[in-house]
Amino acid sequence: MAKDLRSFIEKVKAEAPEQFLEIKKEIDCCHEIPALLQYLEENGKYPMVLFDNVKNVKGKAPSLRVISNVGAARERVAMAIDSTIGNVAMDYVERNQKPIEPIVIDKKKAPVKEVVTTGKEVDLFEFPIITHHEMDLGPYISAGDAWTKDPDTGEVNCALIRMYAKEPQKLTFMWAPVRHTNYYYQKYVARNEPMPMVIVIGHHLAFFMGAQTKILGAELRTIGAMLGEPLELVPSETWGDKFYVPARAEIVIEAEISPSEREIEAPFGEYTGYYGGQQLGKVGHIKAITRRKDAILHDIFAGHRDHLIMDGPNMEAVVLSKLRDVVPTVMDVYMPPSGKCRFHAYVRLKKTNDAEPKSIIATALTADFRIKHVWVVDDDVDVYNDEEIIWAMATRFQGDEDLVMIRNMMGSELDPSVKVGNLSTKIGFDCTKPAPPQKYEKRVEISREVLERVKKAGFLTDDQIKKLV
Repeated sequence: MAKDLRSFIEKVKAEAPEQFLEIKKEIDCCHEIPALLQYLEENGKYPMVLFDNVKNVKGKAPSLRVISNVGAARERVAMAIDSTIGNVAMDYVERNQKPIEPIVIDKKKAPVKEVVTTGKEVDLFEFPIITHHEMDLGPYISAGDAWTKDPDTGEVNCALIRMYAKEPQKLTFMWAPVRHTNYYYQKYVARNEPMPMVIVIGHHLAFFMGAQTKILGAELRTIGAMLGEPLELVPSETWGDKFYVPARAEIVIEAEISPSEREIEAPFGEYTGYYGGQQLGKVGHIKAITRRKDAILHDIFAGHRDHLIMDGPNMEAVVLSKLRDVVPTVMDVYMPPSGKCRFHAYVRLKKTNDAEPKSIIATALTADFRIKHVWVVDDDVDVYNDEEIIWAMATRFQGDEDLVMIRNMMGSELDPSVKVGNLSTKIGFDCTKPAPPQKYEKRVEISREVLERVKKAGFLTDDQIKKLV
């Protein structure tokens, strides 16, 4: 059976039931769902949560079900592509190298076509679109994967962008100037034509991992690679076979983005943990909505781990691939949640000469415009542990020799510390020991043989360990 959101839910329930939570009590889509997720987060819990009884934007219940926090744990991101926490970036790279072409199926077999609404019958406010933060402008589609087409080549680009549900048939958008979405949009602006957009809400987590690829024009094939099977497509309602939509999505919105209209958009709580400032956003007019009869609206818990971790392995894969072209002995790249999975990169290296760390830093800082700080550590350091990184910095770094600083590089417009023009100072930290044959102090260790013996001796039970804080 083809993969979709429902098959991923069943996979998590079967393989990691402790990471799935179902809420049957009635809850409001305005603030209450994010408040419950925040409560879980404050207790160190990040399960995928399915809400069965949700009031919609109009305050009416029941409406569609909502699922959120899907990508809030690296374990689930790894599970989506049958990987492990430590190998997910490498497995992403491997799958990315084996693209799978999408296929077109019969419209009658497409679950997303079970309910079709067009024209004036469209009403976004019938859906439980979430208002997340205290100062958010209103309800935002946070997990909408926006598909656009290059008017010259026909290639499809996919991007997770924020979308304000302004009116029942109108959305306003914000996307970064450096995004491929904007590259396509400017072509339509030059032609004074509206840009067709397909907005996908709800699919397998691997689908969204593939859609986040940075390879222009390769998204649909990369989605297939991440799913491990061809992505099933059907013609859209608005443009027919000139623009296909994913057959197994929960919801698809078909809209046209005006080349000239602008309306107020934001504030909105962004991945940085800050509000994105109010601005004039692009305007989209909804032409059709298709969905499953019992559709589940996927929401990303904006500004929190769910907004971060899914994109981490993608960025790690891109950076890892570029670094290995320069220094083949790079072992791992990790984009930690503490750096918002965008701004900080930890690089583990099997060092062979003292020039390698600075070459790695220079390459990493240009691999993605959002990367701001890079730490390079030795192969005996666990890059998935922030404490280990800071320990390496404390004991293997000297500011006058091991610091790399580059001023006025391109930064993220969502980083509140950037200067006018999105100019950012980027820094790298060489936290490695001198390369062999030079000597360095030896790190303390416990005998692995003794450790295993103590584990087996029964001094501590699993239940005792679980109860410890």
